[in-house]
This record gives sequence, structure tokens and C-alpha cells, in this order.
Amino acid sequence: MIAVNVGPQQADGLLEKLFMLPYGRASLLFMFLAGIGLGLLTHPARKTPWREQWVLLVWRSLLLLVGGLGLQTINHGVSVILTVYGVLFLAAIPLTRMGTRALAIATGAMAILGPLAWIAILVARDEAFRGKPILLPATPIEVMDRIVITGPYPALVWVVPLLAGLTLSRFDMASKRIQMRLLVGGFAAMIGGLLLSRMLGALTGIDPTNEGYARLLASYDHSEAPLWLLSGVGSAACLVGLFCIIEPWLGRHAQALINLGRLSLTMYVVHLILIAVFVRPDPHTTIEGIAYAALISLFCLICAHLWVLHFGRGPLERLLRVPFPATRRPVSS
Repeated sequence: MIAVNVGPQQADGLLEKLFMLPYGRASLLFMFLAGIGLGLLTHPARKTPWREQWVLLVWRSLLLLVGGLGLQTINHGVSVILTVYGVLFLAAIPLTRMGTRALAIATGAMAILGPLAWIAILVARDEAFRGKPILLPATPIEVMDRIVITGPYPALVWVVPLLAGLTLSRFDMASKRIQMRLLVGGFAAMIGGLLLSRMLGALTGIDPTNEGYARLLASYDHSEAPLWLLSGVGSAACLVGLFCIIEPWLGRHAQALINLGRLSLTMYVVHLILIAVFVRPDPHTTIEGIAYAALISLFCLICAHLWVLHFGRGPLERLLRVPFPATRRPVSS
């Protein structure tokens, strides 16, 4: 994610192509993990009262929505995903009560219907997709239009990785069988989406880089198409499976990396500020991009590790707690 956000986003030579491999996939992984987190937070096994759950989700949704809009005003040149997080978390509250099979069916249906509806709206408007960031000042209607349809992460499409992660959270991710299925099945989906896109393009003669319904055959980055979702969510599942498999080793030898994950929201904000202050308008070359991304990653890793060791929960992670009682206390007699 940091490499993609630092840039430059061009892929001419081999080094540039390797550097840009996460482009269009890091953000899908981010949303996929958000779905897993949402599912773990609301899992039936937690036995948490429903009122406490939805109050917490509403609070976090509003926090992410407002925080995302504020972060977008900083001159970092990055499309902030937190705003879409907030809206999707809010919309997903009733979905957390669905069964595993219903969630899986909803994920598959939205992987087709979401992109189709999104393209149909753009065609009806005679509008090309530009993925413009959600900037203030704007009217509430303009903000919601950017969030749902015309912004860099249209919620009509990006609900799919969230639903996929929510569905996965219902399974026993500590199971070696599930982990291997994620690794192998995710890799197959990643490659299959790319190959199927090219095969359908060759058979039909349709250029998937065109606007309109031709996009339905696309698999290129941020095409918002079903096959891109299949490939991107597949790569996310593959990585999650891999890291679940090596988690015992990571727990013994990579505690700093684990602590970075515990401060994911704080470090997301920190890396945007670092990019705005120290990087922009650079980088101009891939070598510069690699250097900046490595330094920012190392800085975040060290700071997060030291913070957890001395203070525990991160400063912004503390804000995710509801600052008022979520349930009424029983009146004592």
C-alpha cells in the first residue's frame, strides 16, 4: 500500500512493473481485511449484545467517514479509502446478521450485479469513469455520489471485497485446511481472472479498455469489473492464507510486524502525512519511489513497535472505542 501511494505509478521497464505489482490489489486487500475484521467483531460466538455491536459500528463508521474526508484535504496525492470504509461499514450492519451461506451468495451476486449496475449508471449519464477523489467543500449529494459511483473506490463495486472478507470470517481461519484452500484457491482465482479476461477479449474482439459495457471483460487495475474483482480478491485471499500458515513463525520472530498491524489506522494516517511533507511532488523515478517507500515503511514499523511496547493501544485506535455507554445499565434497587 505504501509503495503504491508513494509512486510513481508507471510500469515501463521490469523494475517498474515489479514495483507496481500491488497497484489495484493493495486496496482490495485492505478492504478484504476490513471485512474479516468486521466479521470477527460481530461473530455470533462473541455473544456481544446486538445493541453494543451496532452502536460500535455506527460510531466507527462516522469516525472513518469524517476522518477520511479530512485526510483527503492534505496534499499527499493519495485517494483516501477511509471515507468509503465508513459508508460500507454502516451499510454492512444488517449484513452481519446473515448466515454464512447467505453471505457467500450475496458476495457472488454483488461481484456481478455491482459492476453491472455501476457501469449502467455511468452509461445512462454518458459519463466516463475518472475516479476523482472525494474532496471538500462539496454538497452531501456530491459526496455520496463520489462515494457510491464516481469516486476512486465506488461503493457499488467495493462492497464485494468487504462481503468476501465478512464471509471468510465465519470460517475457522486457524484450520490448516482452510488456510491451504485460501492459498491455493486464491492463487487460482488471481490467475484465472486474468486469463479469462484475455480469453474473452480475444474470442469476442471486444477491447475491455473501452468505456461502457466493454469494461465487463476487463481485468486491469481499478477497472471495477467482475474479473478484476475475482483476480484481486483472489490475490488477497492467497496472501491471507499464506500469512495464516506462517503466523506461528511470525509470532516468534516478527513481533514488530504484528505490532504494526495493531496500529494500522494510526500508521495509515502517519504515512499519508509523511508522503505530504517529505515526498511530494516527488518521486520522479522508480528508484526514488522504492527508497521513499522503504524509509516510510521502516519508520512506521519502528514507531508502531515502540508505541505498543510502551503504551499499548494506538492513539487513533483508542478513538474507535465508543466514548459513551452502548447499553443501558440496570437500575439498582
